[in-house]
Amino acid sequence: MPAIFHPPPRSHARQLHAGAETYFRAAWKLAPQEAAELGLAQYRGKLGPNDPGSHRDRIRLFEQTLPLIEDLPPGEGDDWTDRRAFLAFLRTGLFFTRDHPRWQIDPQTHSSTAVNAVFHLLVRHAEDLPAVTPDILSLVASIPRFLDEGRACLRRPVPLWTRLAVRSSTHAATFLEQAAAQIIPLAESPARAKRLFAAAATAFRAYARHLQKIRTGPANGFSVGRANFEFLLRERMGTDASAAELLAEGRRLVATVSDELRREAAKFGRRPAHEILGRLRDEWTPSAGDLLAEYRTVTEAIKKHPATAGLVGLPRGEKLKVLPVPDFLREQFPTAAYSAPGPFDADQTGIFWVNDLSKHAKSETERRAEIAQHFGLELTCAHEAYPGHHLQFVVQNGHPSRLRRMFSHAIFYEGWTLWCEKLCIDQKIYRAPHARLIQLHDALWRAHRIIVDIGLHTGGMTHAAATRHLVTNVGFTKARAAADVNWYTSAPTVPMSYLLGREKVASLFAAQHDSLRNFNDQLLSHGAVPFAWFDRENRPLAKR
Repeated sequence: MPAIFHPPPRSHARQLHAGAETYFRAAWKLAPQEAAELGLAQYRGKLGPNDPGSHRDRIRLFEQTLPLIEDLPPGEGDDWTDRRAFLAFLRTGLFFTRDHPRWQIDPQTHSSTAVNAVFHLLVRHAEDLPAVTPDILSLVASIPRFLDEGRACLRRPVPLWTRLAVRSSTHAATFLEQAAAQIIPLAESPARAKRLFAAAATAFRAYARHLQKIRTGPANGFSVGRANFEFLLRERMGTDASAAELLAEGRRLVATVSDELRREAAKFGRRPAHEILGRLRDEWTPSAGDLLAEYRTVTEAIKKHPATAGLVGLPRGEKLKVLPVPDFLREQFPTAAYSAPGPFDADQTGIFWVNDLSKHAKSETERRAEIAQHFGLELTCAHEAYPGHHLQFVVQNGHPSRLRRMFSHAIFYEGWTLWCEKLCIDQKIYRAPHARLIQLHDALWRAHRIIVDIGLHTGGMTHAAATRHLVTNVGFTKARAAADVNWYTSAPTVPMSYLLGREKVASLFAAQHDSLRNFNDQLLSHGAVPFAWFDRENRPLAKR
């Protein structure tokens, strides 16, 4: 099999890339579904082993590889950054498999891995399902075994995560039954395909029933604790700031954004911003007459806007399709979502999915409510498409270091998208009277995420308290706030990365004298790693 990472000629860099090659080949043997999502077609259609022994093998692989990479000299420039990012990958991987073992305490780890492998193929190949039907059936055939092995891994799982896994497993069974209607007619043996899908759906329902009987652990078992949270801050965000320092920064940002939001809301009356936006949302209709057409029109308008050309360059040959979510997937998507090509996908086309549930509404009131969910889609397009996630990931996937393409730190890629939203307002690309009000309200939500993220994972906040915090301070419904907090519990440091990342980008731009476009192009050229890791001297925008 050819080398993945193409090690450069320098001896220490060659050792780094050879070590990465050895690690990933062994890791992908244990989890081929991860390699398939990266775009390595030879791994498609395979679910790896999921028994306790295979997870212990993964731990040993981390433990064997980490000291080898730590013992290498730091290197210079890109070599330093590649090594630092790989070390972070190994250290956090070891933490979540050995020290805070998700495979033992989070039942979602097993259910989501199984269904997501199928979902990934369906989403990325929705326009050509016959090409991946054999691989989908191979995955579906492996699901009962994979879930049975997962059951044997669980040891006093987190109660919240167990309840969520019961719900998601039931949904996964329904999803597979809906997908079956699309895949069975394409199979060489429809009868066999029908049996495989039925067995997989039954396995998910059995897994859900098992979880309802299992003995769970402490309610706050999701919390990693202060010391571990600060370890993750260093490895995921590239900062030596303490949790207390970032909590203070979060409170400062809440105060700053709240003040800006009050001043902006005053232009529309005396009501709070979330009430003003609620009224505007209820009254909004897509000017193109159809939501899909509206997304396509807005996405193309942003891409071709003269101001966008002054923000960032477009990679040669980049492609983005704005597509409707297929009916059998519509319950699995939010209002809109972006599906990025993998770093090794031969086809680097991004897909921007639009989920127009208004077409399935049973009443005019329900139809209007579904349309209202897309209010402010201009910022959604900027965030997901141009110049946001799509552009960022396509640039990253072309990085000269194939190893660098592997790493995606939220402090960078989510900080970049919030920076893009702000630029679209500042540069008058999105000119609606309420545009800045939407952007500031969303920024306030991201500021409060900093407080909640730290509180949940350092033990200062329960799930219920975090939910109340978002209801009181952001104007969310209890259901929406609880759903947000559910995600925060499983992604320490990620929720806080959005606004902290944007603030870091803004401070970098303010500290240099380059044009906005040159700055943004240079920023993207490093890949999605923490800003302090762009080179060994910590000059984030040092010239290549």
